[in-house]
Amino acid sequence: MVVYDSSVLIDYLDGTAASTEYIEASITEPATAPELVLFEVYQGEVYKSGPANFDAVDSSLAWLTILETNSGVARAAAELQNELHRRGEPLAARDAFIAGVALARDERLVVSDSDFELEGLKKHIDIDIL
Repeated sequence: MVVYDSSVLIDYLDGTAASTEYIEASITEPATAPELVLFEVYQGEVYKSGPANFDAVDSSLAWLTILETNSGVARAAAELQNELHRRGEPLAARDAFIAGVALARDERLVVSDSDFELEGLKKHIDIDIL
């Protein structure tokens, strides 16, 4: 299974080659994202020029399973964030939560931004940075 970060999904919706190619090559693999990621994607609709079209986002991401999280994810995310902070590699709370989902579920995280380029993170989770 794969856990997608909003950076990849936003790039996919924008037609960015690297994200589109990765997703299309992985389309038979179960794909997930926590609700926080979907909220971040929706934020792009809120702040774009022109009217928001949440239905278009939902339709374009119909292949993606949105995960409800449990308290085990919050703890895994906090422990991961603590370890990274201790190493001097801070990770924003929302990014730590998303990485915590991948850690708690023992799944690969796929991102397309530099926020996750931390050696300490790579020691804890399987991560593809596009």
